[in-house]
Amino acid sequence: MNLLSRLCALIAILLFSGALSAQTSRKIKLSPVSLGFDLPDSYKQRTFIKGLAGFVHKIDQLAGTMVLIDGNKTTVLTRFVRQDKPPVVTTSTSDVIYNAKIDSHFKFNGAYSIASTKVDRDKVYEIILTDVGYAFLPEDYIPYLEICRAATNVAPETRKKTYYVRSVKLTTVYTRAYQKVTGGSEVGGIVFSVDGEVYHTSDQFKLDYVVSVDLVSLEKLLSLQNCNDLINNEEIARREKAEKARLEAQKAEEEKRAREQALADAKAQVEDLKKTLHDNLERTGEMQRQLREAQDKEHAALIQLNAAIRQASELSAQAELARQNAESRED
Repeated sequence: MNLLSRLCALIAILLFSGALSAQTSRKIKLSPVSLGFDLPDSYKQRTFIKGLAGFVHKIDQLAGTMVLIDGNKTTVLTRFVRQDKPPVVTTSTSDVIYNAKIDSHFKFNGAYSIASTKVDRDKVYEIILTDVGYAFLPEDYIPYLEICRAATNVAPETRKKTYYVRSVKLTTVYTRAYQKVTGGSEVGGIVFSVDGEVYHTSDQFKLDYVVSVDLVSLEKLLSLQNCNDLINNEEIARREKAEKARLEAQKAEEEKRAREQALADAKAQVEDLKKTLHDNLERTGEMQRQLREAQDKEHAALIQLNAAIRQASELSAQAELARQNAESRED
């Protein structure tokens, strides 16, 4: 009986060990991921200059600048932009131009075009390139006359190294690192396989910015225009403008003198009218005095006339009465 108990216990242990072994040896099938080894041609054809990285937050200020490129050294010289026509700026948040996973064999590993992202061995990086800003100068926005004038004293050797920034693109470079899974490491987050190796998400991720530019050499820029004609035409236009301004100033001066004379004539007329009015007022006062005297004389004469009429009537009545008395006495 004791032997039977031992056999049962041994069988139970073996069965439990088999089940545990089956659980630990269980495999998970992962979908393999293809790695990117190159960038799109349209992106590789862009011009990336590390010396212009300071303009990542002000690409509108980079468009229209003249830069000197001497080997690996880039110098911003000056800027030629019309005041009334600044660069046209557009923005976007969904213009993804590249999205892939890369390793240390990536052709542009560590290049500035991907924000100098360096992928180490035993790591895979996810990289997403997105164009988020664009600043450019249309043809009629370029101040050729000012460029022609500035280029007159530039040495031929310097001209060959000088370029005009016609447009600028701002690109975000998002990267996230995936760590290779080793024998005793814990696995979490996103997991995938590459060439039989397993990788999982790490906490390493970042967002960088890079700028690319469309450059036009100064020599080519000048060849697109006849600088002598531009300068001569501008000189003629400037002289015509000056002559027009002179004639307008002369006309304005003549108009001013005419207005001054008109004002003087008007003032003289006002003074004459004032004097005439004053004389008329004086004459009117004298005439009013004479009128009052005449009216007084008329009134006095009327009184005297009325008195004379009364006296004449009285005397006539007395004379008639005397006549009647005389006749009555004769009878």
